[in-house]
Amino acid sequence: IYGVNSIKSDEKWFYWASNDVYFKIKLGYNFWDITEVQQYKDTSGAVYLYGLISYLANIYDSNSMLVQKVGTSFIGALIPMVMYGISRLYLSEKISFYLAIIYGVFSFIPFFSTTLLRDTHIALTFIIAIYIILQKWSFVNFIILISISFYSYYLREQTGVFMLSFFSIYIFDFLHKNMENRYIKISIYLTLTSIMVVGILSSNELMDMFNRISTSSAERSLEKASSSSIGVKIAKLPFGLNVIGLLGFGQMQPFPPSLIFKGSHKGLFELPYLYAGILWFIGLGFLLYGIFKENILKELELKLLLMFLLSLLYIILISVIEFSQRRQMAVYPVVFLVMALSYLKIPTTAKTNIWIYMVIFYILLSLTYYFIKL
Repeated sequence: IYGVNSIKSDEKWFYWASNDVYFKIKLGYNFWDITEVQQYKDTSGAVYLYGLISYLANIYDSNSMLVQKVGTSFIGALIPMVMYGISRLYLSEKISFYLAIIYGVFSFIPFFSTTLLRDTHIALTFIIAIYIILQKWSFVNFIILISISFYSYYLREQTGVFMLSFFSIYIFDFLHKNMENRYIKISIYLTLTSIMVVGILSSNELMDMFNRISTSSAERSLEKASSSSIGVKIAKLPFGLNVIGLLGFGQMQPFPPSLIFKGSHKGLFELPYLYAGILWFIGLGFLLYGIFKENILKELELKLLLMFLLSLLYIILISVIEFSQRRQMAVYPVVFLVMALSYLKIPTTAKTNIWIYMVIFYILLSLTYYFIKL
């Protein structure tokens, strides 16, 4: 078995699940049967796919960690292609090609595509949903969006539920463009919002799920961090300051840079994870400049603006619960697109200054951290 003893516990669990689901499929289990297996309720979409890969692998040879990771890498390779399609809705073919290459090579996708987890699959469902929502309304796209949202829910329940907010943007845009009576539109918006809120609050299953996720994620974060960890210290700040601090710190991961050589990390093998984090941090400088100096948000179409704001909300929620780029990267395509639009609007001199300032800022933060630790 390839690499089973050198991978993380979650990956081992998914590899074990791929073999178990393979035998269940041989016994006649279908997708709905897998969703009813208690241990797979929150991961049924992922483990069923891994089970199918295992089934095919055993036809020709045998299932292995390498085979499963090749499947995940294939999923990850599709993401830059969709990123190109999204960029083409707003930018030229040449620029869109460059953006797809940048996102495919220098984002978090390459690193997490080598892990046997479900986050790459979730990222693919989200970027496809983003692409569909940003296109013109069509009934076919509507059906595809429903299907993707449905599958995303079975990959991870909480992200699937959050995708409903993206789905609501598609409906909102359709009503906004096709219904003329203002008061009827407002009534429909309020009704849909009320149904969604009441549905979530009245569902014991969903509320228990959110509580379970928040509690378990927070416990895992505290278990991974010592009492002197900067993340723990930020979390103990007064409310408001701690949210801002956790949001900023969450966007710098992995931080400090030496983190990739500690604990369960794999040193040089995680360099793609490190340079993705550094480049993302620098990119945020262009994004903030575009928002506050160039007023880029005023130029965004309504759908993209709403998706950007929802993406920020999602990132804030994840940052507060757990420092996890692999969970946040589901909505990064929206942020990356607005980041790119900001970059293209910024004057050349300002671009150079932002590069210099952000690099210096990152170095100073790293030195400050090491100085405090010493």
